[in-house]
Amino acid sequence: MPAEIEVALGGRYIIGPEIAVGGQGVVFRATRISQLDGTPADDLVALKLNLYPHQEVRVQREITAIENLSDPGLARLIEHGYCDVAGRRTRYVAWEFVEGQALSSRLRIGGRLLDTEVLPIGRDVATAISAIWSRRIVHGDIKPSNIMLKDSGGAVLIDLGAARDSEHDNTMAARKPFGTLGYFSPEQARGEMVSCASDIFSLGVVMLECLLGRHPTAYNQSGLEEGFRATNFRLGANPGLLGMLDRMLSVRQLFRPIPADLSRYFEKLEQRMEAESTAGARAPQRAQGIA
Repeated sequence: MPAEIEVALGGRYIIGPEIAVGGQGVVFRATRISQLDGTPADDLVALKLNLYPHQEVRVQREITAIENLSDPGLARLIEHGYCDVAGRRTRYVAWEFVEGQALSSRLRIGGRLLDTEVLPIGRDVATAISAIWSRRIVHGDIKPSNIMLKDSGGAVLIDLGAARDSEHDNTMAARKPFGTLGYFSPEQARGEMVSCASDIFSLGVVMLECLLGRHPTAYNQSGLEEGFRATNFRLGANPGLLGMLDRMLSVRQLFRPIPADLSRYFEKLEQRMEAESTAGARAPQRAQGIA
């Protein structure tokens, strides 16, 4: 109960409504009113309580991947530790609360997105991929439900529970896919070595899903591994965007763009499209039709 959690955390948090329940535990919207050292605070957080000890490795993996890392495309880690809830030692993690909506909810409610709506998502998630790759971390589970659309604009990549350290997680057991079928890169699905290029492939699948309003292979993983092109779909989207998606969805890792370069490309393309739209040369087009 919220009151028990508040006591367990020493009265430093005011627990609000429950916002999610999943395989790791429960998440509450909460306010941190003081830090561990007693310094006053005023942080709106997503407070996750890990209720299942067998998920400890996944929780620690997420913390390790993002601790002391700051990037606008990633939710900030506020605090983590252990507390006793109802007599049980419980791991807690407080994340920056992102005011907004999961991309999966946006797609379910609103259908396909405009190309001008998809570009900022690609830009911000590519930036986040670049940030974690600076630590040689691969997210491993990029999908619509792990992307938050901020009310203020832009996107945030969340849930690094499937993250892998490409330099140390190199055993066959560590390479076993731990994410979501229908978004794995070909090499990830085969249990091969992965890199930031694997996350770029998954992002390409997500962006094409946004333009189509449905998953491009109906979540058929083998369809992704066989190779396909965004330009094969009859979409009224910007040709530059579709061409870049083709590169992102390349079966071979070496042919996919570098995250930082990809983010810059999307930003410049977005600016050019906005300028053209303002000048009346081209109005944003909603993707039309499917293959």
